[in-house]
Amino acid sequence: MGLDMYLVGRKSPCYTEEEKETQDGYPVSSTELRLGYWRKHPNLHGYIVKEFANGEDNCQQIFLSRDDLLKIIQAVKDDNLPHTEGFFFGASATKEDDFYLEEKNEDIQIFEKAIEWKDKWSPGHGYRDVYYHASW
Repeated sequence: MGLDMYLVGRKSPCYTEEEKETQDGYPVSSTELRLGYWRKHPNLHGYIVKEFANGEDNCQQIFLSRDDLLKIIQAVKDDNLPHTEGFFFGASATKEDDFYLEEKNEDIQIFEKAIEWKDKWSPGHGYRDVYYHASW
């Protein structure tokens, strides 16, 4: 048990009826990719829920635009993630922890790579959306 956090990329290709990919005899409407994963990083979770889900924390998928991803990167860089607690959430690293800067840099890198992935989209080639969700 605990706080598991996922950043997911969803690719929805544009197919003609003849081109549709199938799995198990059904057309594939989208493919999901794990762009990021965190185990027990409640401050990052709290920030995303507060800023992009109106504070509603029901393990729902939260859509993140490119601007949202940039806003998260800036909040991480500025150490502007609110202290967040929850049942079995654990604790985020603090500046006193030896691995704090490493975790911070990894967070930034995950969101920057998500932006790069999202930016690979081009008109007529489907959609690329990014979502966050957590399980606790």
